Amino acid sequence: MNIFNKVIVLLILICIICVSLISIVNVFMEYFKWSDLALKVFNPENEVNAFIAALALLAVSIFIMLLEFYRRGTRVANISSSKTGNAMVTLETVAMQIKNAVIKIDGLEEIKVKIVPKATGIIINMNAKLNEDLEIPEKMQEIINEAAGIVSDKLGIKVIKTNLTVIGLVAGRKEKEVRKKGEEEEAVEAVREEAEDVSEIEDDDR
Repeated sequence: MNIFNKVIVLLILICIICVSLISIVNVFMEYFKWSDLALKVFNPENEVNAFIAALALLAVSIFIMLLEFYRRGTRVANISSSKTGNAMVTLETVAMQIKNAVIKIDGLEEIKVKIVPKATGIIINMNAKLNEDLEIPEKMQEIINEAAGIVSDKLGIKVIKTNLTVIGLVAGRKEKEVRKKGEEEEAVEAVREEAEDVSEIEDDDR
């Protein structure tokens, strides 16, 4: 079930709950009679044409049913280097190839890739987190060149434009590894000191 249908079902459930609550309260308070309310709604003297109302309800029901069975086709990008046929690659595959290639660049901590297909090629949009100790402009250009190169050279897809946005600067992996190693050494040292203290207490007891 897609999002639109979920919203419709949710609204219907909310209406049912509200009608149920009103019905429960009306049993004790007797604000109105359901028969009188039905006559007001379906009274032929009202301006609303019953045929038009039924037709509109039918159209809405068919539209919702079509949305339920409708499935979006796989989004693909055409390979421009193919001369004898129509060769395509899914956008998910292109994004994964880019991510696998650029994640190996030193200083790149995290990368998210989105591909926008166009008639003559694709647009690459990337969001990245970089090491805060890097030369940011140079590293961004390196990432852009690598992403565009892997698409055009390896996949044979024309790149119209490559956009890169830095969404955060974080401590580098090496710094994290050094910090983690230091914490592990401190933990080992603490355990060793605790073991020595226990040994000394046992010797004193003897």
